[in-house]
Amino acid sequence: MDQMKRIRTLLTVSTILLSACAPQNSANDVTPLGADIKPKERVVQSGLSTSLAPAEAFESFAKTVDDRSFHSDIAFYEVVLSYGPISDPRPIFLLANAYIATNQQSYGISFLEWLLKRYSSSMTDDVKAVYLSAYALLRATYADRVPLPGRVFWVLDTFDILEDAKALSEENPLVHWSAGLIYSQVPGFFGKRDEAMAELLWLVERPELEPNPGFYREPYHILSKLYARAGEAEAAERYLKKSGYEDYEPQVPFMGWFVTTKEKGLLFSPTPWIEEIVADRVFAVRGFGFSDLHFVVSDDQRALISIDAGTQPYSMEAGYKFLVERYPDLPKLTTVFVTHAHWDHIGGFSYLMSLNPEMTIYGRGNYEGTVDRVLRSHSYHQFRGATFENEWVSAYRPNVVVNNTTELTVGGTSFELIPITSGETEDALLIHVPDLGVLFMGDALMPFYGEPWVEEGFIDAAMDAMDTALDRKPTHILHGHLGITVLYATSEQLETFRGAYEWLVIETRKHLKSGYSAKDIIRLNLIPPGLQNQPHVFFSYLAPRDPIIKRTADRLVGIFREDVTGRDPGGLDVLTTVEYGRLLDLYLGLPAYMVAKALRRMLDGGDLELALQMAVAAETRYPKNAAITRLKEEAGDRLRSVAQYFDPFKFVVYTELIGKEHKSIPAESAR
Repeated sequence: MDQMKRIRTLLTVSTILLSACAPQNSANDVTPLGADIKPKERVVQSGLSTSLAPAEAFESFAKTVDDRSFHSDIAFYEVVLSYGPISDPRPIFLLANAYIATNQQSYGISFLEWLLKRYSSSMTDDVKAVYLSAYALLRATYADRVPLPGRVFWVLDTFDILEDAKALSEENPLVHWSAGLIYSQVPGFFGKRDEAMAELLWLVERPELEPNPGFYREPYHILSKLYARAGEAEAAERYLKKSGYEDYEPQVPFMGWFVTTKEKGLLFSPTPWIEEIVADRVFAVRGFGFSDLHFVVSDDQRALISIDAGTQPYSMEAGYKFLVERYPDLPKLTTVFVTHAHWDHIGGFSYLMSLNPEMTIYGRGNYEGTVDRVLRSHSYHQFRGATFENEWVSAYRPNVVVNNTTELTVGGTSFELIPITSGETEDALLIHVPDLGVLFMGDALMPFYGEPWVEEGFIDAAMDAMDTALDRKPTHILHGHLGITVLYATSEQLETFRGAYEWLVIETRKHLKSGYSAKDIIRLNLIPPGLQNQPHVFFSYLAPRDPIIKRTADRLVGIFREDVTGRDPGGLDVLTTVEYGRLLDLYLGLPAYMVAKALRRMLDGGDLELALQMAVAAETRYPKNAAITRLKEEAGDRLRSVAQYFDPFKFVVYTELIGKEHKSIPAESAR
């Protein structure tokens, strides 16, 4: 702290200069609201819809302007969060992450300043600490754009913000995570390396506080670097392996749960772990294949029931053994209920049959259509993995077909099997365990309403599926993937989302019938009025919003896919990366260094999708240009950082486009 005081003393003599050079705090013009005052709802005509608008004093945010790149998630968060503080820290940190990934920190800094100025008096200490930590992250990642005379002062103020956050919430892992990342990145003369080490070790020594699997990936990575600088090679190697970053240096932070490797494909959890949903009775096993594994112990303790058959034979085997090793007294696996016949839910079928040839497998009789779509060849091999075999799926056969709602008893436990057409496939089967208050929905509400590269999904049927689920009044709603369970884990979440979903479908169809394209509609930032009062469904609505619009359009528009302006129709041309590469080289006459300079400007301006598309095109015309390749990798890394929580399909495509793997965190780091 003495060193900090000396630095501040040296800076005092140039306070006027520093104030002139540092970005100004635009929040000074915002009138604070009292703790008991809630902002009035504002709506705006967005296209043909009456949509939620930013609260008063935040009108300048969430607008699509020519000098700001459009990002659907940022536009959404800026509207709903403008209505006041929420206790869930995830939207704040995901918004901060989106600002950082898209190089829009200047907007984010202003937005957080406005929030803190207007709502600080209504924030609890824990909530304010989260907002301050996110604010500090934005400031820290913006520091290199602050004019040099004011930069040190800017950094010192950021340290003060972090200290304020720690004083408000000493045990908050998000505060320590932010401090550890920031302190580790500043130049050595600030004297923060020891504090960075202490903050990060505080985190990794408390795995039970990790907000979600994968959130400690960055602390592991930074600890590896700090130990390497200190000459402690063994510790550096250990933490590098824990981070999963042994083969490449990521361009932006990652704290989400996706994993994708060439061998094993896409996983929805970065490390193996087990969650007891109902003590000693219902288990969720995660980190083995793309889908989660669920097991139910029967009332008489004589039967173990599996929900679905896993992603691959080897992942199903590994997940089952992982469970049995930790719960050695579990009964024999006798029964399998299959929620639908997608590859990641039946791929381990052959292992289960080898485990018990007399296994009873319940499934729908109309599974063939789903299997046929599964058996198409994919361009993206890191989706299913290099070892995937079609035979794992094509060999699937249920030995008990369920065509009607069926009640049965297994080992004294009552099950209700409910065949439906779901939002994703026509062969869905809901499994209700009424005595335990548990409903297994499989992928009935997968936010993409079918795999995005096949003609699949049933928009109206999804509403029927939600109604069917809500009629059972379950205590626990479990889905086929961790990310979906986070979105729709309770009846309260599902019921609120049901209303927002129907509103969005109605508004989407209204626009499609008037010539809007899916892209036009997405850019309208449609939000049902009243959603600002339902923070428990912010993610539930945002995660599927764009896919709902795209899937609805997919079923209602023709192959030319008109747009509202008539200037950007889809389906009229056959332009590919080849033509865009020709544009850069033959028609614009740009040498490789100028292309790289333009790509850098696109990234700095937040136009990540444009940068990636043009970088891929540039590689066809300027092969083996290291600068273009690096910029392509950065564009893909930034895009998959934005997608790292709720869009596994984008995550895997961006990963494969840049030719990188995103590896698992070793089991010893598991929760």
